[in-house]
Amino acid sequence: MGRYDAFSKKNRRLTGYDYRMEGLYFITICTQDRCPFFGEVKNGIMELSDEGTIAHEYWLEIEQHWPRVFLGEFVIMPNHVHGIIGLEGEDNLKTKALSLIDGDSALQCKAATGLYNGKNESMANLSPKAGSLSRIIGSYKAACTKMIRGVSTMPFGWQARYHDRIIRNQRELVHIEQYILSNPTKWQEDKFYQP
Repeated sequence: MGRYDAFSKKNRRLTGYDYRMEGLYFITICTQDRCPFFGEVKNGIMELSDEGTIAHEYWLEIEQHWPRVFLGEFVIMPNHVHGIIGLEGEDNLKTKALSLIDGDSALQCKAATGLYNGKNESMANLSPKAGSLSRIIGSYKAACTKMIRGVSTMPFGWQARYHDRIIRNQRELVHIEQYILSNPTKWQEDKFYQP
């Protein structure tokens, strides 16, 4: 663990970027220690285990729990999940309303609505925001973990964080979609592959 300490503590999110913004995001979520809980690839086809089936079904349910979310291509691999998550529109009406009020008035309004509580404000700034990509992924991981631990004979867990890439244009989107769809056929070349 020692040689990975600096890497694991590094913030992998784009500094200053609001991950509640409308856009497309390429997500990779790995299992703890890259254990192959989700099944195996045979002849270029992913065969899901019971745990993999849960991860697959719960991914499809993300749209039902997050109205701003739409899903693109995704694949469940033996030890990770690749997927495209799209966020559309603005859903935080309190934030919109507060943005119309300037300076001290906004602080008073936050206090009156319970959005500001002195020392809790700094913790709120560090926490994943409602409707953010972090909140969506955290919710998915928590739901999967609860169900998988009920069926798995081994202790299941996720890697603490996830990888994301903001998809910037159509060409990049097509490239990522092809990468996701071809992942099972190129499994032995994948950086997450463990024999």
